[in-house]
Amino acid sequence: MSNSSAAKEIIVAPKAAGREALGLAVAVCVILLLAGLRVAQVAPKNGSGSLLTHQLQDIRLRNQAPVLYRSLLGAADTITWLKETSGSWPDVAALEQENLPPFAAKFLPAGLSGFRWELRQGQGWADYYGINSGAAAEEKAGADPLENSFILRIIDRQNQQADAAAKQERFAAQVWINLKTADYPDGPLEERGWKWVVSGGATTAGQVN
Repeated sequence: MSNSSAAKEIIVAPKAAGREALGLAVAVCVILLLAGLRVAQVAPKNGSGSLLTHQLQDIRLRNQAPVLYRSLLGAADTITWLKETSGSWPDVAALEQENLPPFAAKFLPAGLSGFRWELRQGQGWADYYGINSGAAAEEKAGADPLENSFILRIIDRQNQQADAAAKQERFAAQVWINLKTADYPDGPLEERGWKWVVSGGATTAGQVN
């Protein structure tokens, strides 16, 4: 009988392994939580947070419409600054001189370069209305032009009877879209098939009829 005892291999998990497993579980939980929050944000909401019939979420814009939407929102700050500086709404030619997209078409993708803009204004508001006037010709040439119509509406609350909270911000900007090549509407936008593009929760603040 041999005096030597049989060797026995024992594998001991390092202490770090437990921490790694715990960290992985936490990471999975965080991912699932973020996914749930994203679904809750996108899904239709009931009650006062639900979309109105004349509103469209920005995530539902298609083709190159999101590019134009973001350009219009980005232009609102410059437009309101020019309004405060000069006392009048800047026309499209002035915005082109400012190299401000989408009014300066050279900064846009080729599919949006055919958009033409004009200024319409009323008491305490201005509309910058744009359509792709070259859509038909571009389509014949084999391109895929954006045939939506857009209105950037900027409201000056200085001339309105607004509540104290609304007066904290003098200007409010809205982007409206018509999914067709449409003439400038005569009357309330929502009654002429236009949709107010909103981000996240719906709102009706500062609406002009």
